[in-house]
Amino acid sequence: MYAKQIKFRTMANDGLKILLVDDDKIMLFLHDTFLKRSGVLCDTVLCYNGKEALDYLDTNHALETTFLILLDINMPIMNGWEFLGAIRDRPYLPKVLIVMVSSATEESEKARALTFMQVIDYQQKPLTVESCRRIIGSEKLRGFFDNSFRE
Repeated sequence: MYAKQIKFRTMANDGLKILLVDDDKIMLFLHDTFLKRSGVLCDTVLCYNGKEALDYLDTNHALETTFLILLDINMPIMNGWEFLGAIRDRPYLPKVLIVMVSSATEESEKARALTFMQVIDYQQKPLTVESCRRIIGSEKLRGFFDNSFRE
């Protein structure tokens, strides 16, 4: 069904943590599944809104850890824009890489997202195996994954 699957593993166990932030449990399940099908072997942390993600980062930001956050925009309690504003002054900001994942199709939303220095990409919902592969193959993430072994 799939072409030859490449497995990606993080080069250091604690070097990268992936947070999936979305209020839609089905989207969280799909995105987690597609990350795994794209070959990502590291664990993911599921958060249902920006506040949960912020609380997780505030309590788990080991200095050697980089966080990849797949962030929805429209959520209750704290939306994606509010989250982006809230992490601006956090000491771990340089270790945060964000991919905005939204159902919004307006170019203005994408342009706004990319004005934040920690946002490295903007993807349409739902993610696919191919879009996950593009994300992990991006220049800013490539160093975290070892794709030298294949199934």
